[in-house]
Amino acid sequence: MRRTAVVASVVTVLAPLVLTGASTASASASASASASASARGSLTVRTLDRNGRAVYAQVAVYNTRTNDFRYIESNKAASLPNGTYELATDFVDVQGNQENSVVGGHSVRVSGATRTTFDERAGRPVKVALSPNPGSGYDHMVSAYVCAADNGPATMGASAESGHLYVIPTTDNAYELAYSTAYQSRSTTGGDFWLASATHRGGVPSGLSTTLRRTGLTTIKVSARSGPDSGQAAFSFDYQPSNDDACVMHTDSLDVDRDLPNSFAVHLPPGQWSVSQRDHDFIYDGFRPYAAGRTTTLNIGHAVWGPSGQLPYTWYHQLYFGSFNPFADPTLSAGGTLAGGTLKLTHAGKTLYSRSYTRDEDIGGQPRISAAGWYTLTQTAHRGLPAGSLSTDASLSLRFYADPGRNQQVLNQQVRDYITRFWPNSLDSRNQAPHGATTTVVLGMERNGTDDSTVAQLPDGVKSVRAWYTTDNGAHWHASPTKLSNGRWTVPVHNPAAGGRVGLRSTVTDTHGDTSTTTVLNAYAVR
Repeated sequence: MRRTAVVASVVTVLAPLVLTGASTASASASASASASASARGSLTVRTLDRNGRAVYAQVAVYNTRTNDFRYIESNKAASLPNGTYELATDFVDVQGNQENSVVGGHSVRVSGATRTTFDERAGRPVKVALSPNPGSGYDHMVSAYVCAADNGPATMGASAESGHLYVIPTTDNAYELAYSTAYQSRSTTGGDFWLASATHRGGVPSGLSTTLRRTGLTTIKVSARSGPDSGQAAFSFDYQPSNDDACVMHTDSLDVDRDLPNSFAVHLPPGQWSVSQRDHDFIYDGFRPYAAGRTTTLNIGHAVWGPSGQLPYTWYHQLYFGSFNPFADPTLSAGGTLAGGTLKLTHAGKTLYSRSYTRDEDIGGQPRISAAGWYTLTQTAHRGLPAGSLSTDASLSLRFYADPGRNQQVLNQQVRDYITRFWPNSLDSRNQAPHGATTTVVLGMERNGTDDSTVAQLPDGVKSVRAWYTTDNGAHWHASPTKLSNGRWTVPVHNPAAGGRVGLRSTVTDTHGDTSTTTVLNAYAVR
């Protein structure tokens, strides 16, 4: 059985307003109001199991006037300012081998010594099924979260096996109940995962017995390879609700554990979803729309994890490094949290900026660039991974022309250059190619703009592309001819006869003379 409690937190500090020159009557009224506002009482929230015995719980407590939010322990008096509070709680009742989860919420007016109760004996079962039923071979979980209808932070809930979740009803329209049903395959090698949800508004119902239909769900088929990462991976699917249905954010999440490589499908409510994979490394992407009745395929872990992101830009006489990820998955492009390495900026033979960084550390710095001319920015990165892993080392060298003085007349400017994204064709689920064969590698030309509308992306084009590969971890590099066809650059790579690892390098020259060199060692494997 799994239980989850989620609580949002909002705290607003209100400063007193003092009016000088007020009359005695006004000052007296103000003092009286202030005294009333500062008067304190106490609140005891009793949480009782099915036998009427006290059980421990945390209670989310939100003052609707002052916006003060906190947790208090149940069955203990807590000192609070007088006022109206929204409450939410969940607790577990264990009786022998049976374990039930209980969820509830209601409002209370604190004035003096105040007591209120959440009693499991008033709880009603939450039964949510899916139609058509996925059948045998699935663990069936049900979730329920009590939320304030005004999106206040007092939100709590639980997930439990079907038949072991209860809600305490209230007719108070200030509350609503989000609920979901999830079916998780017991198979470790594949299978489907199902999640469907809904919201009951206008209070918390006196129990719930309903069936949600598969119709209208969206399907995400995940094909996750090994190599850049390995072992057991945790996949998370998180929902971004609309403003009028924030409560489902707590029920609409799904976690899947699978050994890499693996393929599976998840069926979810349509809307904005974020997908992530966590193993030795962590990769993720932002929220994307997934439409009802549609099937989307996500290829995760495809070689090559390499440099990606937003190019640097100048602002007056400073260079901002932009957003750069040295080990970006082609699909889930954010993350790569294991990377550590070096960063260096040079101009006219002089080093303007240099530093080493460790994993999860911001590369920092906005070095000053004082003169127009050619600059070189070089970043190296390494990931500490188990032996045999792919995409372990990467580097990116950008040689670009910058004229910081032009920023006085023109918007902030992103430097011209291209980053090469390597995509080897015909690899298996472990990112391996046949020994002695020739692998075609697609060379994607990436030039991402920034999210800042004040940063101009200057026009540019690709003039030439050169490529190399290595089969001995960079000791020797072999040139290979590139080809442009239908707007796509490719390069043939001759895999070694004895197997091993292949590293890739590409140098791109644009139409203005800027150059970029992208390198990834252990880019893919040869079996």
